[in-house]
Formats: sequence, structure tokens, C-alpha cells
Amino acid sequence: MKKRFKRKLASTFIFSLVVAFLLIIHGVFFDLDVSQIRRISVEGFLFTFVLVFVGLIILEKIFTLEEDEDIILIKRRLNNLERKKR
Repeated sequence: MKKRFKRKLASTFIFSLVVAFLLIIHGVFFDLDVSQIRRISVEGFLFTFVLVFVGLIILEKIFTLEEDEDIILIKRRLNNLERKKR
């Protein structure tokens, strides 16, 4: 379980890096807002990265809430079956 979580976290981290860079580029070139060119600084990139990363973690948690509840119910049923078997 921990290995899968670490892999998901690493994937989210890498995806956040790429998306942060693309969001800055999008803001500069496609919106033609030259004032945002300062966001290409290291601080601007880190700030954008943190926002994207936290946003993805929150979205992942929201969309897996139902799955988490199902897993808890399955574990309870399995424990009950194991107790009855003994």
C-alpha cells in the first residue's frame, strides 16, 4: 500500500512540475500578457508548482473518497469472515 502511495505521489509531483511550467508558458505566450513574464523566475515557478501540486492532491482526495469508503467496508467484511472461520 505504501509503495503504491509513493508511486502516486511521485507521479503527481512530476506532473505538477510539467503543468506548472506549461501554465506559465500559456500565461505568457497565449494570453499575450507580457507583465506575467516575471513569473518565469524561480520564485514564480515554485509558487505555481506548489499551487498545482496542492490542487492535484486535493482533487485526488476528493475523487477517491468513495473508493476509500468501499475499501474500508471490504476490509471489515473480510475481518468478519475471518473471525467466523476460526
